[in-house]
Amino acid sequence: MVLPPAEGAFARKGEPRAWNVTQVGDVGSVHFSDGECIRGMALLTHTKLSLLSHSHENSASFSDGTILEIAGEAGPMDDQTNRTMKRVLFFDQIKALMIALVIGSHVPIAFGFNWSGVRIPIEGGSDPLFGVACSFFGNFCNTFYMCMLFLISGYFVPHSVHKKGIVDYLKGRLLRIGIPFLAGLLLINNVSLLLGRLSPASPYGESPWNEIPFNHVGPLWFLIVLFVFDLLYCALVALRGDHFSVDMSIPTPQLRSWLISAVILAILELVMSTQVEFWAALRNSHLDGLGVQGTHIFTYVFMFFLGCKASCHRWLERLNSHLVVRWFRFSIASSLCFLAISLVLTFNGSMSTEAGKLSLLATFFYPFIGWGVIGYLLLWFQRNENRCGQWLAIAGVDSYGAYIIHPLVLAVVLIAIGFIGLNHWLIALFASALAIMISFAITHQLRRLPSIARII
Repeated sequence: MVLPPAEGAFARKGEPRAWNVTQVGDVGSVHFSDGECIRGMALLTHTKLSLLSHSHENSASFSDGTILEIAGEAGPMDDQTNRTMKRVLFFDQIKALMIALVIGSHVPIAFGFNWSGVRIPIEGGSDPLFGVACSFFGNFCNTFYMCMLFLISGYFVPHSVHKKGIVDYLKGRLLRIGIPFLAGLLLINNVSLLLGRLSPASPYGESPWNEIPFNHVGPLWFLIVLFVFDLLYCALVALRGDHFSVDMSIPTPQLRSWLISAVILAILELVMSTQVEFWAALRNSHLDGLGVQGTHIFTYVFMFFLGCKASCHRWLERLNSHLVVRWFRFSIASSLCFLAISLVLTFNGSMSTEAGKLSLLATFFYPFIGWGVIGYLLLWFQRNENRCGQWLAIAGVDSYGAYIIHPLVLAVVLIAIGFIGLNHWLIALFASALAIMISFAITHQLRRLPSIARII
């Protein structure tokens, strides 16, 4: 790809000089008025991109270590810089949305089962739609939000490993994953349980201390699996060597690849879901979160390593929009069909007898629905990141911390508003909104401390 030349004035060692810049692919060349020419691979980080777009004094760095200061006001960025900045910005925005949906989808658990010991009874309720809506929302979101998080996580791994080396990369990951994991496991999850035990209808209210599920991973399963995937990628690099480079000549996967991957993973999802006793035992262990999400493990492996592969070819920025939109329509139509079937079975009183068959069918469609939503979200946020604004990207930066602390926040919110006589719909809506806002707000304030910001 050849980009049009840009012109301006570079200041090097205090001497302004006229310059002309051209770029072919990722390689840029700076031609000075005195005849000097510098070529290199442009290395633009998120911070530098922010400076390039908002400051009056800017710098460009090349792989040979040369740093050039640009004097004067920053003009419009070229197309490649814009695309790089959009990539960082829209990924952060998507992360914020995914974590918000994770928090929101955990609210209905308090009605059907319990959330950290908080249980809001719905037995004898006269509104069967509430149960159908909660089930549909949770199952629909589960087809894409964790897959999207693994995809994005994998997308940035190859460059980080290439830049830092395996040892330094794993040291950093151990710090950023290990400390939040221990804090979440030993502090946040256990305090949530102690508070939940005090709620009016808690199943642990009369339980002896040795029967209360302390030190269970819960939502922290994601950190365990993510670190295992990091180890697997680093092991592959150690065995095969680090050959990371960006090659945009490789075309993006098309319909055939999407279909093959969806079919294979759908079959694997079905096979994994039949291991009922194994997953039930895992749900009753300290690894309860893995017992809930373990049936999707092959899909998560695929998404993480797809992200690693995609980063080498910038596939996520070059999606086939026609294919994405068509698949997204299929995903929405399939989801609405499942909703309609659930409503019919519920009002006919046959849901209890047909739920197993419906669950198996939904399991098979899991990747088919997820692919369309994931693709469309990537496409939509790339095209509309300016509408969402910087605030959503900042929330994306805070999303990791919000995920870690949300079990405690959600337990407190549910206790506060779940037993004051509100309608179940209002409890679910208010609890979701409050838990999301408070989790992100607390994290944002915590990240003002440099020591915490380096971890979360």
